Amino acid sequence: MTSSRRRVVVVLGGNAFAPPGAPLTMAGQFRFAHEALATLGPLLDRDVELVVGHGNGPQVGHMLVRVEEALGKAYALPLEVCVAESEGELGYVLAQTLGNLSRERGAPRPIASLLTQVEVDPADPAFGRPDKPVGPFYDAAQADALRAKGFAVKEDAGRGFRRVVPSPEPRAIVDVEIVSGLLSMGAIVVAAGGGGIPVTRAPDGTLHGLDAVIDKDLTAAVLAQAIGAELLVILTAIDAAYLDHGTDRRRPLRRASPAEVRAHAAEGHFAPGSMGPKMEAAARFASRAGCRAVICDPPSLAEALAGRAGTSVVEDAEAR
Repeated sequence: MTSSRRRVVVVLGGNAFAPPGAPLTMAGQFRFAHEALATLGPLLDRDVELVVGHGNGPQVGHMLVRVEEALGKAYALPLEVCVAESEGELGYVLAQTLGNLSRERGAPRPIASLLTQVEVDPADPAFGRPDKPVGPFYDAAQADALRAKGFAVKEDAGRGFRRVVPSPEPRAIVDVEIVSGLLSMGAIVVAAGGGGIPVTRAPDGTLHGLDAVIDKDLTAAVLAQAIGAELLVILTAIDAAYLDHGTDRRRPLRRASPAEVRAHAAEGHFAPGSMGPKMEAAARFASRAGCRAVICDPPSLAEALAGRAGTSVVEDAEAR
């Protein structure tokens, strides 16, 4: 990375690829990708080495439905293969959209979409307590029917019920050198989609997949640190993180240090299934000097980068 360039990681929420209550469609995913990525503006310019990540909860959930429906007719796919397939699907959507947008700006860029393996610990306690929401939302009756079939189901931030799967902590990005090399060549890279494909490394160095989904925001923080990024942008469905969300005392958290974020989290301000992982990812990334994390919705991005909207997490008090 040259001194005139800066590295930035931007992550899109998987649920945002379809409006609440609307069906997930390919046309809708392309439409959302264009609307969301068009807000990146100057981050698409050649002086920015940009990585774009994405969630995959709804997409993986639909893939699991297809797998269940095809049992006996087609070979079964383990969960990590569904994650890989979602990386391919959304990698195509985002790469095509980013290429079109960069040409529209008069500064065409090469785009690379990378299937990204992420190391996890096979002894991670998450494998014993599935809690990562995937797939569509269900009502209470549908949730009971899924439980009767042996699936783990939990309420997701008051929005309904969803299937939940193990979500171990990301430890390392297997393909980090490839990401850095592509950035140095001037490419925009779509990587670590859906948190990456969960793998474990055997004593002999070989990699093996695991049945899990990794939180995309926590993986983005690991990736951003590993490539030396200075900015992590988490784009989500709401304009900022809020304290006392769901009460008449609800107020946006505009700026905070990592320590302040964790204090608020300990007080229960951030829901575990939604804003909690985003705030923890922001706190982890911003714990390094000179690094900043921003959480906002796509329309607020320009104002959030200027410090007038969204939520910014930074370690250095003077930067706040």
